[in-house]
Amino acid sequence: MKRIYYWPTLLGFICGVVAVALGHWIGANTVEQWQLASRYTAQVSFPLFIVTFVASSLVRLFPSHATQALMRQRRWWGLGFAACFFLHLAALLVYNGLRDNLPPVGVFDRGVIAYAVLLAMVLTSTKAAQQKLGRWWRLLHSVGMWGFFFIFVVAFYLDALLKFELPAFEPFSEPYTLTGIVALALRIGAWLKIKALRKIDSGPYRAEC
Repeated sequence: MKRIYYWPTLLGFICGVVAVALGHWIGANTVEQWQLASRYTAQVSFPLFIVTFVASSLVRLFPSHATQALMRQRRWWGLGFAACFFLHLAALLVYNGLRDNLPPVGVFDRGVIAYAVLLAMVLTSTKAAQQKLGRWWRLLHSVGMWGFFFIFVVAFYLDALLKFELPAFEPFSEPYTLTGIVALALRIGAWLKIKALRKIDSGPYRAEC
């Protein structure tokens, strides 16, 4: 039986559809239904992003069959996040259209830029694109990953600080922030491990070939 490697992408799309359906089930009217749909699609897309964000760190810190399988499927997890997050965009546009608020933001809003980068990441998610773009592929995907980490975890607090206001939520009581801190710790831990291994390999006591 042939293995299906793209199931995380299908999972992301299904999560987005369920989130939209849940919003329509709970909402009292059409406007509220699409408002909740946009909120829920953003919320369910976050775990998909985090899995993609920490996959390489997990396999470096905790090498096993499970983390290696996760790393092999990271592209599909990323596409699953993209599928769900584009459903978030659709719900958000419908919601703002019902409120006669189109376009809701300017061309240079960070949300517009984020979706442009996400689209570029999706279009360059193949091995052929990676080989053709070389280091530019790595730069694009690194900027995209850290950009979405900023949007999900940091932007809310930074916006409040720039307005000289206190955030509505305390950082250590908000799930996005707590998950983001753990994810960041994993990334830093993996980086430190790689740095330590490189230092050992280049040191005077490295094993002879």
